[in-house]
Amino acid sequence: MSSPVPKHRAQKGDASKAPKRAAVRLKRRWPRRILMTVNLLVVLCLVAVVAAYGYFRYELDSIKTDPFTGGTPIGCLHVGCTGDEGGGGGGGGSSSDGLKPENILLIGNETRQGLTPQEQVQFGSSLTYSGTLADIMMVLHLDPATGAASLLSIPRDLFAPMPAGSPVGSYQKMDAALNDGADGPNNLVEAIQQDLGIPINHFVELNFNGFINSVNALGGIYVYFPEPVYDAESLLYIPTAGCHHLNGFYALTLVRARHLQYDPPGDTAPRYDWPYDPESDLARIVRTHTFMKIVAQRAEREGKANPLVAVSFISSVLKQMTIDPALKGELLRLVEHYRDIIPANVPETTLSTTDVTDYYYGGYGIGDVLFPVEPVDNNVIAKWDPQALPLPVKPASVSVVSITGSSDAAASAGQALSSEGLKVTSETAGSVPASTTETLVVYHQGDVGEALYVMKYLSGSVMMEQSSSVAPGTIEVDLGSTVSVHAKVTTTTTAAGSTTTTAGATTTTAAPTRAAATPTTRPGVTTTTVPTPGGLAPSSSADRQEPWDPRACPS
Repeated sequence: MSSPVPKHRAQKGDASKAPKRAAVRLKRRWPRRILMTVNLLVVLCLVAVVAAYGYFRYELDSIKTDPFTGGTPIGCLHVGCTGDEGGGGGGGGSSSDGLKPENILLIGNETRQGLTPQEQVQFGSSLTYSGTLADIMMVLHLDPATGAASLLSIPRDLFAPMPAGSPVGSYQKMDAALNDGADGPNNLVEAIQQDLGIPINHFVELNFNGFINSVNALGGIYVYFPEPVYDAESLLYIPTAGCHHLNGFYALTLVRARHLQYDPPGDTAPRYDWPYDPESDLARIVRTHTFMKIVAQRAEREGKANPLVAVSFISSVLKQMTIDPALKGELLRLVEHYRDIIPANVPETTLSTTDVTDYYYGGYGIGDVLFPVEPVDNNVIAKWDPQALPLPVKPASVSVVSITGSSDAAASAGQALSSEGLKVTSETAGSVPASTTETLVVYHQGDVGEALYVMKYLSGSVMMEQSSSVAPGTIEVDLGSTVSVHAKVTTTTTAAGSTTTTAGATTTTAAPTRAAATPTTRPGVTTTTVPTPGGLAPSSSADRQEPWDPRACPS
């Protein structure tokens, strides 16, 4: 089918091996596998074809680079280290072919720079949308010992502390960390490292224009839609069920759809009244994972049939991507080492969250946000990359500040932590920035292990924050409204991929009205007894397609 055409335009959403001869090269490796290391890095999932290895070498010079100052050196044990310490931390551990495990941040930049005049009319002018937000944030973990890769998605609406000096303020949605001009990737990397403790060794960035051109270079993609779908803000409109051909423009409307409406069987209402996908941006992450696999399959299929398509695809991808200089020097080795990865088999997971609508923090409207869920999220990170987080280290002392205004909550939490052998030096009531608040485990630069030690005794909406106001070796717990302090936490994961978390011997709850709420179980998502805003059960960390979600066309 031809690309569907929207019936109307909606308003925009918110704000060194020498190269071989061609014949020999094609015979040797056409096509070996989809490159799960360079172009999925770019189309959000390395999808170039190793058959074009020699051409890829030729095109390396076209890759743009930006200075990278905020990442973690490969080989470090933890975020903040400065040299090769061996083992762990996303950069150490066993090596193979001189490579070590590493984490690469994949960024989908929604800047309008580079779009054609017509595309700017459709997606928004670069003058109107002058900032840059991370439309997609994924961390690709590469393990050279096993030759395997895995993807961790970070929801763009995750409410989080921003790095010091960030132009978007001290607290914002995670995607806003990219909005720092040329230093955006560094700022986003620092936010992820500081708030989640995940070491980032490299980054790859692709914008709207690069996305469109890359899909068009493949001649478009084919996507099956079980039901008609519509998104007024992304401009997606698929009026009929079935297999549809999407060019780059329409592929982008699909990946950007976070206000998706679907037409249930038997429904006769106009599309404006179709029900909404309740998971919003979380559902969009699942659709993006599906999209990446479809693109990878398309690249492999087209590459077998026509080498020129692969050449065009690789060229369009490499010319539109921006990476850090160190990654550019390492690309050929990564391509060669990980050439046998099959994209369809790459594990994909997403941090679990709970939603808070129309959120105000510190007097500023943030919009709809997502809160983290601990200890679920740290368990997700550990499963994705067992060496990502450093070992917990007992801090020298802990201070507790209630940001709900309750001195009793601070005292109760302090008593509970003291009972676990921690030295609690103060329990005070601080200012209240919002009616619903995350608990922040504040630590000095390099003390992620100390922060993780304290987090073992906290469950609920909990996140780390790095601050120079905290002395080295000490921790400050800014106690929020949805948290429990307890003796221990046990977590079990079922075969279906859902996680059940039980906090043992709960000692104190910062906000009884929130924490005591009975979790609302949604079909197919995580169930938990940890406190959450409104008692809503957290989202699932595993992908789960809804009946209306697009998928690969039947072969």
